[in-house]
Amino acid sequence: DGVMSLYHVFRNKLELSAFEFFSELALRHVLKKGVQRPFDAETPYYVLIEFENPDESHTDQALALFEHCAEQGWLADGVISQSETQAKELWRLREDISESISEHQPYKNDIAVRISRVPALLAEIDELLAREYPDFEVLWYGHIGDGNLHVNILKPTGLDAVTFAQKCGAVSEHLFAVLQRHGGSISAEHGVGLTKKPYLRYTRDETEIGYLRAIKQVFDPNGIMNPGKIFD
Repeated sequence: DGVMSLYHVFRNKLELSAFEFFSELALRHVLKKGVQRPFDAETPYYVLIEFENPDESHTDQALALFEHCAEQGWLADGVISQSETQAKELWRLREDISESISEHQPYKNDIAVRISRVPALLAEIDELLAREYPDFEVLWYGHIGDGNLHVNILKPTGLDAVTFAQKCGAVSEHLFAVLQRHGGSISAEHGVGLTKKPYLRYTRDETEIGYLRAIKQVFDPNGIMNPGKIFD
């Protein structure tokens, strides 16, 4: 809830160009690659905010908003970059996550939900995974400012790839059932394709799928454009 409170406060006062988030577990993997931790204390989640026209007046306004949010108990600490070099270092905390976890053969899923549903969705999925898959290391990052979330599960060292893939297939079923209850989408930015084709029913009913088929038929009557993706 604190993350989304920050989003609403900063979005109402500044023209944001980015509002990213990532979890402490995601940050730890980036730190292993030599990036410096920006704060002394650890928190469950972090946000990276970038706004347009970062002149002195906007920086002062951002500081005032930061102080307000701290008084409300929505954040524990923060830092504002003072140079382009510092800004790039802060962006590495978010942009280097995917590469830093690649050696762990992660299960990746990009999902989306209305911004108002983000806190409840995160809490329910975290509770589900902790209960059903306690041996899995789960980390989050994404474009939370538009409800676009990336959930990643790292393959345990002692688990073979085939078994891990099977378990992750079961994870997808549970994950999309939760997403369905929150009115979300099984794909945020990477498309449905082949991998998520069996799960389209979780967030699109038969009428909507029928419309999708009809639209595709108009532009691709012979079925030669990307055959087999989304539809058989």
